[in-house]
Amino acid sequence: MKIVIQTITILSTVTLCGAGCSPCDFDLVTGPYGVSDDALTASSTHGSCPIQRVRFSSSHGWCPAYTGDGHYIQVEFLAVSTLKAIQTRGRGDHNQWVTLYSVNTSMDGLNWSSILNATGSIKVFPGNVDRNTVVTNTLEGNVVAKYIRIISVSGTSYRSMRLEVKGCPVANVSSTCHKWEARQGSTGDGFSVLVDTDASNQGLCGLKCYRQSECDSFIYDVNSFRCRLLKTSPDSSYITVNLDGVWYFTKK
Repeated sequence: MKIVIQTITILSTVTLCGAGCSPCDFDLVTGPYGVSDDALTASSTHGSCPIQRVRFSSSHGWCPAYTGDGHYIQVEFLAVSTLKAIQTRGRGDHNQWVTLYSVNTSMDGLNWSSILNATGSIKVFPGNVDRNTVVTNTLEGNVVAKYIRIISVSGTSYRSMRLEVKGCPVANVSSTCHKWEARQGSTGDGFSVLVDTDASNQGLCGLKCYRQSECDSFIYDVNSFRCRLLKTSPDSSYITVNLDGVWYFTKK
């Protein structure tokens, strides 16, 4: 597949940082680094609240098989990750939520450590007081883990919840900032399109290109949020179009 872009205005060079210098605030449950349903487990699950409903994208929620406390939801992240915050919501279709919870983390899924207060006691985080309000708790210090457990300490009825964890893979924190450059060129250049998708911002479009091994450039339309990942030939000339709309970036 080829795409041909007519140059409207030749631009000066600009740079855009990609994956390596993005903020460490990705959604690690359901997001760019989100997990499959198989990576979600629990102490128990009620038949009417399957575990995949723990995602924020669900209008319902996960709930344990029994009332009472000590139930947990567990996530195995795609990779060892720096964890920055935990977000919870209640069950969207019933008055069920967790009002207080504790957090355990693990590197292997076998040996677990509790997140502690400065005094050394187990830290208890405030949870929800209704069905749908998002409650965010920031994790202090350097919390790094492959697994996380959110354990109910108190709540209403069945301790139901929806969960998101904010952070980023450790490799993403330590990598070099990848820069992109808009270069001038001639009209009528054609490029092979690997992926034609959407992205909420230029940085996410660049991240998608970075994660696609064959991608060496991308086009981002700031008006339609259209993101096209490209494969250029070595002898291609590079083009950009005007600042009012589409940007063309190539790896510097």
